[in-house]
Amino acid sequence: MKNEVFHHFLKEQKLYKILSRIAKYVSIFFLIVYLYLLFSSSYTASPLIVVINYLAILTSFSGIITFKYFEIPTLLLAVFTEGKSAEFFQLGLPERQLVWRKSGREDVLPPDPTPEFITMNLHLYDRYPWKRIGKIYSMGYLVVILTSIFYLTSVYLETGFQN
Repeated sequence: MKNEVFHHFLKEQKLYKILSRIAKYVSIFFLIVYLYLLFSSSYTASPLIVVINYLAILTSFSGIITFKYFEIPTLLLAVFTEGKSAEFFQLGLPERQLVWRKSGREDVLPPDPTPEFITMNLHLYDRYPWKRIGKIYSMGYLVVILTSIFYLTSVYLETGFQN
């Protein structure tokens, strides 16, 4: 059970790295398209440029949402709601210390921390529900991105981005 819990934490950290990398590549893609439109066509006042700018801004903002979503590992967030029965307390001391450091804490976790200690140090009592916000944002982001890409593709197929 302990190994499975820690494995879930490692999967969560891997997902964060993957999503951050994808966001970076999407931002770079929009930058390349933007620069192409800016320097190779007469569309500087076009709605296409505006759409690309908004997509780039939205994708950059997504990095903030992604960071907040993964800022505190799920194992530590569960301590707030589940108390001493949270899976975090089933981990060994080295694994607990690693999870603690992943939450942005450089101090050493006491060998036998209480749920109150974790809640107070991570300020979990006044934390926004970033897991829920992140899921809602992701759905909205996908709708906007897919709609915008459909629009840009249809304009490209009709006009080739030319007047």
